[in-house]
Amino acid sequence: MAEKVETGVSLTSKDIEMATLRWWLMSHLSYNYQRMQAGGFASMIGPIIQKLYPDKPEEVIAGLKRHMMFFNTEPRWGAVIHGITIALEEQKAKGEDISEETIIDLKSSLMGPLAGIGDTISGALYKPVLLGICLGWASTGSFLGPLAFAIGMIGYDYTITRLSIRKGYQLGTTAVTTILEGGLFKKLTTFFSIMGLFVLGIMVCKFITVDIALQTVIAGKKIVFKELLDQIVPKALPLLLTIVSWRAIMKGHRVINVLLSLFAFALIGGALGIIK
Repeated sequence: MAEKVETGVSLTSKDIEMATLRWWLMSHLSYNYQRMQAGGFASMIGPIIQKLYPDKPEEVIAGLKRHMMFFNTEPRWGAVIHGITIALEEQKAKGEDISEETIIDLKSSLMGPLAGIGDTISGALYKPVLLGICLGWASTGSFLGPLAFAIGMIGYDYTITRLSIRKGYQLGTTAVTTILEGGLFKKLTTFFSIMGLFVLGIMVCKFITVDIALQTVIAGKKIVFKELLDQIVPKALPLLLTIVSWRAIMKGHRVINVLLSLFAFALIGGALGIIK
């Protein structure tokens, strides 16, 4: 059994802030297929361990070794793990009965579930909503589009990383349970899902253009089918095309096949003069 090492060192708010900054900057700098984010994690927690064991270089080496094991999660919401780990390392250094295996097992067990939460909120909800808004500005030639996207993503990344690490550190091993049982995840996914539907509707109207080129003359009056259809249901064809494509994907058709079908539809319809 390894000898228990006790120190009286406590971490400060500045230590947590600097750990947050290191992870935010370095989470993917050493990303690789062998250890994924382990290098970034070790870079984040290395100075923490050095402070906790100022005169115990062997403990610092052991700490870096256990945090260089395979690790991969969504880097922002998953940073709750980092806060919990820092809290466990601090308690371990103060003599609490916390083993290396406890820390390693906790990281391994939480990185998957938190990756799912983070990927859902960040990748599937927040980023598409922000893109939908900013692309509209960018398509008009406005510099506000890329600028707003950059500010929105950088601000989101750092804010969520900071909140996640601090909440994980404050709550310890109860952090994940608190987030899930408190309903925060459900509220966020509901909010971004509603926002996503609004943005999707705007994108359909703005970026998808399908017009019927047919026209006829009835009782000496020229009838343009596009104008007639827009009077009944504005942007009906783009909406119909979007719904058909979405239903095809939901039924299991491959995206590439749906895209090829749309290409064939546009090519044949344009050649026959039906659509434009």
